[in-house]
Amino acid sequence: MGQAVDIHRLHFAFTITFHYIFPQLTMGLALLLVYLKTKALRTGDEHYNRAARFWARIFGINFALGVVTGIPMEFQFGIGRGCGAVVMWRRR
Repeated sequence: MGQAVDIHRLHFAFTITFHYIFPQLTMGLALLLVYLKTKALRTGDEHYNRAARFWARIFGINFALGVVTGIPMEFQFGIGRGCGAVVMWRRR
């Protein structure tokens, strides 16, 4: 039993650490995209528009990875911290 709990905790730690990166990058890239598109519309420079399209692709990949790492966390929160987990912690 102890080894299974340790493996679960290690998996959760890896998932939460990996997921922690993606929302922050997504918010930062959103701000960058707004800046680049605004600059492209105001100046009419195609360079800013190409840069915005490039970073939009990175934004999409980053958003998808955030979703992919976030979905298992929902299950880990539910399974590892349900009513049964509270009873187990009280027994220790």
